[in-house]
Amino acid sequence: MAIIGSILMFGGGIAMLVFWIMTLIKQFKSGQTLWGVLSIFFGILAPIWCFMNGQKSLGIKFIVAFVLYLIGAGIAAGGLVASMPPVPQ
Repeated sequence: MAIIGSILMFGGGIAMLVFWIMTLIKQFKSGQTLWGVLSIFFGILAPIWCFMNGQKSLGIKFIVAFVLYLIGAGIAAGGLVASMPPVPQ
């Protein structure tokens, strides 16, 4: 299960990176440089900007990628804990 979780984490992470870069490009092209610079340092501002400026489809994709990443992290952690040897008593 840890492998499936790692694959989901990798896919979600790459998707978040792509959507974050797409958001940054849209921010700088629209002349909102402050939002772009702040989004570089605080990644949570990128989907917030998407929802505030009518880019709902990009924001929803960003959130779905984040949820996919979290699900993958949970599955990977569960798989790693399950594969641990028992503690001798």
